[in-house]
Amino acid sequence: MGCLRVLLPLVLALSGTSQSPDSGVLIDNFENAKTFRNWTFFNGAEFPGASGELSLGRGRGGNAAILAYRFTCLTVNACGHYVEAIWKAPSPLPVNPGAALSLWARLPPDIRLGIRVRDQTGQTLQFHADAPGLEHRRQGEWQRVIVPVTAQTSEHWGGSNDGHLHSAILEISVLADSRYPQPVEGDMAFDDVRLLSTTHFSFNLDSSVPVIAAPEEARQLRPRLGVNIHSLNDDRALDLARNAGFGFVRTDLLWTKVEKQGRYDFTPFDELMRSLEARDMGVLWILAYGHPDHGGKAPQSSEDIAAYAHFAAAAVSHFRGHRARFEIWNEPNGRQFLPNPALYPDLLRAALDAIRREDKSAVVSTGGTSGLDFPFLTRLLQSSSAAKASALGVHPYRDSGPETLIPDLMLLEALIRRNGLSLPVWDTEWGYSSSMSLSTNSRADGHGQIGRQGQAVLGLRECLTVWALGLPVAVWYDLRDDGSDPLNREHNFGLLAQDNSDKPAMKALRTLTTAAREHTYTGMLRDLPYGVHAMRLNGTKDIVFVVWNDQPYLQPELRFEHDQLISTSDLMGGPIVPNLNNGKYASLVLDEKAGPVYLRVRTP
Repeated sequence: MGCLRVLLPLVLALSGTSQSPDSGVLIDNFENAKTFRNWTFFNGAEFPGASGELSLGRGRGGNAAILAYRFTCLTVNACGHYVEAIWKAPSPLPVNPGAALSLWARLPPDIRLGIRVRDQTGQTLQFHADAPGLEHRRQGEWQRVIVPVTAQTSEHWGGSNDGHLHSAILEISVLADSRYPQPVEGDMAFDDVRLLSTTHFSFNLDSSVPVIAAPEEARQLRPRLGVNIHSLNDDRALDLARNAGFGFVRTDLLWTKVEKQGRYDFTPFDELMRSLEARDMGVLWILAYGHPDHGGKAPQSSEDIAAYAHFAAAAVSHFRGHRARFEIWNEPNGRQFLPNPALYPDLLRAALDAIRREDKSAVVSTGGTSGLDFPFLTRLLQSSSAAKASALGVHPYRDSGPETLIPDLMLLEALIRRNGLSLPVWDTEWGYSSSMSLSTNSRADGHGQIGRQGQAVLGLRECLTVWALGLPVAVWYDLRDDGSDPLNREHNFGLLAQDNSDKPAMKALRTLTTAAREHTYTGMLRDLPYGVHAMRLNGTKDIVFVVWNDQPYLQPELRFEHDQLISTSDLMGGPIVPNLNNGKYASLVLDEKAGPVYLRVRTP
């Protein structure tokens, strides 16, 4: 199998030969105990409950700084928040526009890496880095991080208080910042802290360095890719979903429509099942919601719960032998769908017991939670009510890029293991609305070009992320826009507009699924620059690299040899004309806002 060599002008100590590296100004590599005295420890005292210490310890090669943390909670939501290692500059450190702070970090998933700088006006600016990254999921891995400290930030205080770095740096801080308010302790390490003069860099791709191999069960996209629908009899929508590359749909199997006077009639759902199977598709039925004869909006009593369990077992029995999987309720941690979320462990246990008596081999997920609600999931797993489930469902919506799922998933997998279970995690619902702009964290015109292009970029990155993570189930929400208001977030999650016309997100997804039909996912490239990801898809006659950048303030230049290249295209499949002025290399800039690009190269 061919492989890939990565050449990084700014990233040192990686595979490949560096090209005119900008090594920057060394702040500390922790090999000198004297310079370590410039660092002090602070316990984030404005959030009582944080303690720890700063010491020297083992680094990537020699020494590193070890920032230990212990967070305790006074109440459920009042916990220690962060600890900080503060470096005081011996003299003001001049900063050029476009400068960045670089460091190597090793941190557990329950901690966010924070960076603070204090300028000559006395202003403190705060940044957070995305780590661990998609290629660094093993415990104890080192990852290089680049933080553009001259970029504007919304987190700032003191001095000029305008979010812009002024003149020189007086202090640099590295924070171990708790992701969630919960008691936790551990340590993070950081090493080789440098101030870089620029965030511009280039790196080369060729076929010589191995990828991080994908598990065999993760190599195909279609079997894991689903989409939410809201209609039981829309053949046009099913054709569009199938042609887009979806292997199944997710939809409500409503208790109120099935049970009438104690009898079950699945006729409307049978019709959908037949339509799906005729298209070589399956279904994930959401067994929901309440019933007027059994508690109303949701079960209330033990008798109501028993009635729901009987309905769930009847549904599983009815669809035995069909391409059907099941989900016990929807977003049970939110009162919108389950007014009393505390009832869910009993509801889940009763339903699973009834289902397993009926069909031990049925594939059944817990209800996908709204977000990764760790307090709710902790109580659920500790209750043992999920012991007979096939998977743990989540809906990992977020107001950030999809790659930020990685530490959350690592935390969730560790939580599952701590409770003695081995459940896979299913993404049973997730998407991005075209009416939200992550770059401005504000509403966008869901029908406008900017909003829809942003949805396409994030949607494709979401699909690539869950595929790279090997999640067995990944459901996009949803197929068609649910309303006509361009400013209503809930109206604009669709891949299709209300008239069934393609939104850009659908075109982007179809480009990926077309490539996936003709190629096999073999793994992610390792040791790429911070924020850059590359998925390798092997075909019988060529190799496709899907490459993207998830950092809006970095614009790395991707370079590749002319004689290897067959074609380059954008996220919609349109041709890209690379820059041909680099000798034997062609190049293009990876702009986060433009989204993933496809490089089709010859098989070595």
